[in-house]
Amino acid sequence: AQGRVGGFSEDINEVIAGLEKQRRQQEERAEEAAQLLERAEKFYNEVSERAKLLQERETELKRSQEQAVQEAINEAKGEIAGVIQELKQQPKSGQTAQQATEELNAIAQRRLPKKTPPKQQGYLPKVGERVRIPSLGQTAEVLEIGENQKQITVRFGLMKTTVPITDVESLDGQKVEVPKETPKAKPAPPAAKPSSQPTVRTSQNTLDIRGKRVHHAEPEIEKAINQALNSGVLWIIHGKGTGRLRDGVHEILKYHPQVECFELAPQNEGGAGVTIAYLK
Repeated sequence: AQGRVGGFSEDINEVIAGLEKQRRQQEERAEEAAQLLERAEKFYNEVSERAKLLQERETELKRSQEQAVQEAINEAKGEIAGVIQELKQQPKSGQTAQQATEELNAIAQRRLPKKTPPKQQGYLPKVGERVRIPSLGQTAEVLEIGENQKQITVRFGLMKTTVPITDVESLDGQKVEVPKETPKAKPAPPAAKPSSQPTVRTSQNTLDIRGKRVHHAEPEIEKAINQALNSGVLWIIHGKGTGRLRDGVHEILKYHPQVECFELAPQNEGGAGVTIAYLK
């Protein structure tokens, strides 16, 4: 009987020890789970804080960009208003309108953003890369690419050969896109020179504006050009003086749609005091 009791005691002790071991293991696992939960909460808080900072930075960046855009708009409005004010104060003429148009175009070029289309890069093999040659049913290693990127030297097995670069493709099936050669710009044809045939100078193709101001002379120049269209040339006598009237005449002729070109007259016809305008 005592032997049986002793055997039962040993079994009970083993059971108790096993339960104690399981309890310790569960406590260790619970502690590990608690530590893992703590690390996860800490990581979550850090990520949330970084996300908040990034959002604040993004908001601040948008605000600064919007402010910069608004300032640019206000500056552009101010410049345009200045051009309009100058246009109102000056006499209405073709030259004034042309100058105002040029100023507005310059403002637009400075203020409007320039959009550059994204460049799409096609597939081009590189030295050392393995490619497929569908025409030969082979995969090969790229050894060399021609300077003009039209020929490619490859090796498969013991064989080495040169093929057109368009005959190969990448292992994932990308076709080769050879960069297009930009066509060379053709030289512009030389500007047509006015006829060298002599033209008779008459009262119909001669205008004398000596002593007048540029804005007073402009309508007379316009009228004289229309009258001299048949003869194809107009002599404008502006005198030498300070040169301001001559410069004003040249500025009008430079932008006139019916004037092909102009030049100062030869010495025997007035020299720097006369401008000859060749009409279209």
